[in-house]
Amino acid sequence: MFENQYNEEMEAEVRRMEAKRRAADAGHPEWVNACACCGCQLASPDSEKCRACS
Repeated sequence: MFENQYNEEMEAEVRRMEAKRRAADAGHPEWVNACACCGCQLASPDSEKCRACS
């Protein structure tokens, strides 16, 4: 049980860090996330692409 919770927390942290890297790569390190295709701002670190690029 503890191992599952730890894994989920680590996966969430990796997603957050990847989202922050995409934002920095798009030229906006202050953003939470950026679309991997077009570079527009995304409000949540949960997705890689905006609706238009999906």
